[in-house]
Amino acid sequence: MNGAVEPRPVIVGGGVVGMSLAYALGRRALPALLLERGRIGRQGASSGPAALINPQRGSSARAHPDDLAGARAFWRVVEELRAQGLDPGAERSGVLRIAPSERRARAWRRLEGVHWLEPERVPAPYRAPFGALLAEDAGWLRPRRLLAALRSAAEASGVEVREGVRLLAAEPMADGVRLVTSAGTLVTPQLLLCIGADPSPGLELPATTAVAGDVVTFSTAELGRPRLPLGGSVYAAFDGTHGYVGGNHRDPDVPEPEAPARLLHDLGRWLPGAAELPGTALWSGVRARGATPRPVVREVAPHVTFVGAMSGRGFLCAADVTSRLAARLNEGGAS
Repeated sequence: MNGAVEPRPVIVGGGVVGMSLAYALGRRALPALLLERGRIGRQGASSGPAALINPQRGSSARAHPDDLAGARAFWRVVEELRAQGLDPGAERSGVLRIAPSERRARAWRRLEGVHWLEPERVPAPYRAPFGALLAEDAGWLRPRRLLAALRSAAEASGVEVREGVRLLAAEPMADGVRLVTSAGTLVTPQLLLCIGADPSPGLELPATTAVAGDVVTFSTAELGRPRLPLGGSVYAAFDGTHGYVGGNHRDPDVPEPEAPARLLHDLGRWLPGAAELPGTALWSGVRARGATPRPVVREVAPHVTFVGAMSGRGFLCAADVTSRLAARLNEGGAS
């Protein structure tokens, strides 16, 4: 593609944000070219074994309107993918949040839009001495399945995906952006950067911090086979035979060998027996966190839009954020 003029928007990054944007553009008959430096779903923060869709976040468990909109958009996309015969790997199971104290239980009982469970109503095998809330418009997913489904649907609508292509530099021009990639150069009318924690291609981007996290896989055979995913200081999901627990935050350059044992120990507070289990696999990934918890969509140069800094909200907010951005691009603007 040396020196080629590419008439389509170019998306850089094939994680959940990039693939959701490719899907959203394809739905609006605006097929794009997506460049991914590796393989879709095989590296980066979007490649983990499990993720939650839970708008009831933080110690208050009070859902932000953006997170509620994100959950609605996510489940809408899930249904669209299923209607096309695709498996998005998502289960609208609800998410259980166990109150850590009587004080927290009193506050959570007053929340709107959640189903409160007194201790005797919390299903086995969970331990919930102060009760728990069940976020009903919530659930969990297997990220690789979601990305594969989004890719299939996007390609069916005319999106082209090229793997193994790294963006090296981007030069805004009067009528587009010149891209230097590991596969050659091209010129596009619109560059959409969905690069997560990857380095900037020579552009001044919103300030972000790289944060690493780990997810431990373990067998649930000795735990009574829990079904409801858990949210909170650690999160966990269960598929019938295995569980997945994550939620730590660390410096990407400083491994924490004790992280798997600590995650299982913390999970054991709510799930008796988890602390004594050995992990069977460990996944580690790095995500970008912005100055605030809210996702960032910003024109950073002429014809260049940055979409990211979603921290732990990537899967929750990507469908809504990229749908709204695709609508603006369809109308002729990105800022």
